[in-house]
Amino acid sequence: MSSIEKEAIRWDAYASQYDLLAANNPSYRENVDIVRTLVESMNLPATAFVLDLGGGTGNFTCALFEDLPNARFVHLDADSEMNRVASSKFAAYGLSRVSVVTSSVFDSSFPDQSFDLILSVNALYAMTPQGEVLRMVRKWLKPGGKFLVIDFGRRTKVFDWGRYILGNMLKEKGIFESVRFLWNGLENLKQNRRGSKGQSEGIYWLHSTEEFGQALSEAGFLVEDLRTCYRGYCDLAVCIAKPEGVNC
Repeated sequence: MSSIEKEAIRWDAYASQYDLLAANNPSYRENVDIVRTLVESMNLPATAFVLDLGGGTGNFTCALFEDLPNARFVHLDADSEMNRVASSKFAAYGLSRVSVVTSSVFDSSFPDQSFDLILSVNALYAMTPQGEVLRMVRKWLKPGGKFLVIDFGRRTKVFDWGRYILGNMLKEKGIFESVRFLWNGLENLKQNRRGSKGQSEGIYWLHSTEEFGQALSEAGFLVEDLRTCYRGYCDLAVCIAKPEGVNC
């Protein structure tokens, strides 16, 4: 087995405990709120067609359904276990207009100019080559459609995140719940360590904010908003596809 295979994140193992981590990470909850606020400001059609690219366990689709109750969603993720968790969540929430697709982005096919919004949260960094993915996203967007992307750019410091999340848990829920979280979240810790090691070995894309914006521009997007989020570990961008013939 190659070192890449050894150190890459095992998404199927991550899936069962991912929501435990998300629920107890204030920065994750903040990202959900940021996405909802940005999407609300986009004035999308009431019946918007939305693609959640690398949708994981479906948290962002569930959040956006609250604001876009008549929208249609495609939840696309390559991992069947992530999609199993997401599908169960969609059923429990009564979300009927979600199509769950188990496929890599490179094996996916959607008609050109299909989507009003394409969302991707902390997934692009694992989709190599990123330039090809961005060109596919651009092709799938309707004229004037939006691409909202958040992506890990900096090396994950597992100890820093552990201290941050545990410190917040101790304040919010006390020592008993914090200890239980640590015990139940051992798989999260293991997979985060694998991800950090994979970053150092070049498996996952690392970038500065400026490099992230440049990659989006080179793929044919006009970047309307570019900033950091997630405690400075991630970059966030809101983009539209450049009109034909526009080079700036």
